Amino acid sequence: MPVATFLKRVLNRGSSDPEDAPAANNSQVMTPIAEEAEVAAEIRAAGPVVALDDANQSNIYEVPSDFTETSSMDSSGKMPIEEDFQRTSDSEGVGEKDAVQDETMLESQVEQAIQVADPPLPRNAGFIRSFSNVVCIIIGTGCLQIPYAFAKTGWIGILIVVMSGFIGGYTGILTIRCLYYQGPTGHRLHSFPQIGRAAFGRWGQYATQFFNYLYSLGTTCLYIILSGQFIFQLVSTLGVTLSQKVWMVIVAIIMWLPVAILKEMSEAAIMAIFGLLASIVVIIVATVMSIAKPYTVMYPDQPAPGHDIAIGVGVPVALSSIVFSFAGSVVYPHVEASMRKPKQWPMVIFAAMIFCAVCYLLIGVAGYWAYGDQVVSPVLDSIPTGAPATVAKIMITAHVIIAAPIMLLSFYLEIEKQWQITPQRLGKKREFTVRLIYRSVVVAIVCGVSLAIPYFSDFLSLISSIACVTMYAIIPVVCYLKLYGHRVAPWYEKIWMVFVLAVGSVACIWGSIDAIKNLIKDAQGAAAA
Repeated sequence: MPVATFLKRVLNRGSSDPEDAPAANNSQVMTPIAEEAEVAAEIRAAGPVVALDDANQSNIYEVPSDFTETSSMDSSGKMPIEEDFQRTSDSEGVGEKDAVQDETMLESQVEQAIQVADPPLPRNAGFIRSFSNVVCIIIGTGCLQIPYAFAKTGWIGILIVVMSGFIGGYTGILTIRCLYYQGPTGHRLHSFPQIGRAAFGRWGQYATQFFNYLYSLGTTCLYIILSGQFIFQLVSTLGVTLSQKVWMVIVAIIMWLPVAILKEMSEAAIMAIFGLLASIVVIIVATVMSIAKPYTVMYPDQPAPGHDIAIGVGVPVALSSIVFSFAGSVVYPHVEASMRKPKQWPMVIFAAMIFCAVCYLLIGVAGYWAYGDQVVSPVLDSIPTGAPATVAKIMITAHVIIAAPIMLLSFYLEIEKQWQITPQRLGKKREFTVRLIYRSVVVAIVCGVSLAIPYFSDFLSLISSIACVTMYAIIPVVCYLKLYGHRVAPWYEKIWMVFVLAVGSVACIWGSIDAIKNLIKDAQGAAAA
């Protein structure tokens, strides 16, 4: 099957998500047809029914193109997929019979919908804002690790970057499709933990929560470590005697301010756009300086650094770092929930992945070409000191300080939804107080962990291996197959899914072992000193 046909199929299937409003509120419950009379009586007794229209952001669910009527659910709420899907051969030798979409039935179900949950969230984010939110999270500190990853893999790292970007776009689409899995209640899921529960029950929820929260909080720790490190390097030349750990605490306090102010993902739009611009500046500076001042120019009396085509031993370890550079899965449900046109999500995620892949190839190729096996992580420590390096460090510091609240916001929104921390339940003043207190406690805990493990490179590898790879490549595919059934994908897509799972498993296991070994060495070295 040609790559173009495969991409077209993925994008078309991804666009089967509701076009405008369904993901925002999670407030409508699709009632079974068998209970129509009873529900109608309850609605009449309750009073006038709120009109379901675009302005009301109603939860009108479009039947996925892969499904038949939702009235065919069995007693457990699952779709009888084996009865609904029939594969047939087409002109290309592979095909499938399109599932029937009964528009009349869909309209009947929409008319039966009743509002039972919280008021709908605002859906006011356009393409650019959503694109900026995704890229701001993805492109962060990971770009500074790419040249070092190339030093571990050789030039084959170029292929790994391209492959990782494509995997990220594909699993990003699967993630959002899982949110629209129509279970017994028929409403949109909110987050990864809910996807895990819908697919594998309570233990699936617990496992997904573990990796989800580890990724969100662990990445924030990395941001604090990196910011404190760069600020310490910048101000130490000016005679400021504050230690790196003190600067890490100051950074955490600065990060706390937007955490206390921002409430929803759509409110972080300006921050995301500024963070995107800051990342672009950093990548341009690092790329230009690497080309202008390579290792042979900086150290003419030293042997030239080595370059390799492929280093097989380093591929699994470097793979986890490259995957981390494309990871942002935990924020996808919240970004999509704020989109004015959810149908544009496939375009948003693939545009973001392509943009990030191009940026990573620029900085990765330039950094590895200039410094070879002598490159360090972050790459800004390899380029010569001076005004450009200073500007880059200032910009990346600003970026991670901005990106951290967005990353934490995805964690906060899930907790607040689970604990029902809403103005409707607690009142505006009490809700603000409770939200402010628990968000502040989380920032304090994250800061404490950052102070205890100030080893950026190895800590990055550990987090990316355990949490990022799992959330990025494994959970979306496994949950998607569980929720929709194996018949939902043709044979060539199943092969791709197996490949994605294999890549994710190797990167997770091998990368974690290597990162733990390096962290132990770091701790032993610090204790000996």
